[in-house]
Amino acid sequence: MIFFGHLGITTGAIKLCENSILNREKKESNIDYRFLLVGSILPDIIDKPIGAWLLRNVFHNSRLFGHTMLFSIVLLCIGLYRQLKYKKNGVLMLGVGSAIHLILDSMWLYPKILFWPFTGWIFPTRPEGEWLKSGLLRLISDPTYYCSEILGFIIIAYYFVKLIRRHEINNFTRHGKL
Repeated sequence: MIFFGHLGITTGAIKLCENSILNREKKESNIDYRFLLVGSILPDIIDKPIGAWLLRNVFHNSRLFGHTMLFSIVLLCIGLYRQLKYKKNGVLMLGVGSAIHLILDSMWLYPKILFWPFTGWIFPTRPEGEWLKSGLLRLISDPTYYCSEILGFIIIAYYFVKLIRRHEINNFTRHGKL
């Protein structure tokens, strides 16, 4: 998955959960989707520049710290603390988005990365060559890639159009409400 798959599928999954819980409990949503969206691509924002460009000769891998369960758990713990103490869920949504990113990237197939540092301090080498070039090639040839990207794009487009039609862009920008 590259970009829209992470953004859209994460947003759609959380929105489905939110709607089912809110309908049952008759409560108003307090989810900040701005943080969820950033969290859904945060592992790539952190790891791609480090592993693919800055320290490529050191790591030989573009899935590093942000793609570990430890990273998501730390964000979730900090976020849960902030939610309970201050009633702010931004960091919690970063953690939720990051955890969903790991699922969408099938990180269970890379247990040495997923469970780092418990499997050793050194990240394994992933001989992926040019990740951007190989990602774009898979995007046009692999249905698991292009279908998830199309689905994610449709979900993001749906909510974007919905925000525009309801004149709620400012509400989303200020409060993260969808």
